[in-house]
Amino acid sequence: MTQTRNASRIGLWLLLWGVLDLLCAMFCEIHADEAYYRLYGQFLAWGYFDHPPMVGLMTAFSDLLIPGTHLILKNLSVRLVTVLLHVATVYVVWRTLEEKKDPLTSHRSPFTFIVVAASLPMFCAYGFLTTPDAPLLFFAALFYYAYRRHLNTPNPLTSNPLTPNTILLGISMAGMLYSKYIAVLVIALTVAANWRLLKDGKAWTAVGIAAVLMLPHLWWQYANNFPSFTYHLVSRSEAYKPLFTLEFIPNQWAVFNPLVWALMLWLGAKALRSEDLFRRTLAWTVWGFQLFFLLMSFRGHVEPHWTMVTSIPAIILLAEEERIWNRGITIAFGSLASLLLIARVVLMLNILPPQTGLTGKQAQMETIHEEAQGLPVVFDGSFQTPSLYRFYYDDQAVLVRNAYDRYTQYDLLHLERDLLGQPACVHRFGKVYIVDSLTPEDLHE
Repeated sequence: MTQTRNASRIGLWLLLWGVLDLLCAMFCEIHADEAYYRLYGQFLAWGYFDHPPMVGLMTAFSDLLIPGTHLILKNLSVRLVTVLLHVATVYVVWRTLEEKKDPLTSHRSPFTFIVVAASLPMFCAYGFLTTPDAPLLFFAALFYYAYRRHLNTPNPLTSNPLTPNTILLGISMAGMLYSKYIAVLVIALTVAANWRLLKDGKAWTAVGIAAVLMLPHLWWQYANNFPSFTYHLVSRSEAYKPLFTLEFIPNQWAVFNPLVWALMLWLGAKALRSEDLFRRTLAWTVWGFQLFFLLMSFRGHVEPHWTMVTSIPAIILLAEEERIWNRGITIAFGSLASLLLIARVVLMLNILPPQTGLTGKQAQMETIHEEAQGLPVVFDGSFQTPSLYRFYYDDQAVLVRNAYDRYTQYDLLHLERDLLGQPACVHRFGKVYIVDSLTPEDLHE
């Protein structure tokens, strides 16, 4: 009876969550990175310079499902799959909670679960912002669901290693890796928390499935001289600045909120040697990501969202810990979730000043469009400007990198070659001018 009641309640919460994500996807101004990932979807491949191909596939499907020129439709043409995937992510995490064997806590209140998830700022943001973290969260949720089922199933040496759950485990690992390379750390920390997996035939079968599924991407990397691996492992290194380390913890507060961040580390510390292998894995993942990227701050700037995938372990740890849920904690989480709801409304109204980077992009692109007089535009500098221009106007816009900028997907596509010999508007080195026939000198002067 309790299970049936909880199922109907979680269904209602998921509906409300999905509607809110959909409204944000429709009315929040597009982020420059999202416009860049839209470029991925326009040129589908098994890999891209910055990331694996999953985010490009998402934008391509969104565009296929939502054609149109109205701004709301254009926003959805980048974000629709993200909204659907995020609702599925929340549902899979709930199902993971229900896989807990303890009958006293396996069907706890959906409200506790939802209020924890709704209090994580970046977890909520990736419910409508299309970035590689959105599919990573989904496949990570699927991975932990399949892994908990794997641990709950007896595994005699004589059993068939190729089971539906083993296949799901392999697909989820491949899905994570096709979303973001940081998935390697999720898998490595899972093994570190449970060395018995190295003798587990089903685990090795799942790894084999993931490896086979990854072959097309690995071939793409080989054929293109491993651009992504070179960029992430070598090119992103910077001269050390103390600020890189000092900003790490405040940035993590922005990702998880200070309350969740403190509680997940506390609960994780308690569970590092737990007899419950699943809970121990969650603890190793939480602490492993925090320590790994704290050390990485000595190598260069650490983006706050690089630890985002540990939102899944954090939600599970907090939702399953009965002893922390008193009236005060519930009110605190409810207040944080309410503040995030207000923040979403503010974002949808687009009333923040352009200096925040969250509004004003369309007006900037309008100015460039007037200068271009309907001609293709050649940009230098950041990949963001041509990507935004392509999003708002569907006109040809290309990026030609100068010596001060990093490589991007534009360097692999070489779209500027198609414009040679044609009239174009050139935005280079702070100058704007029209050429009757674009030449290589215009691109590399």
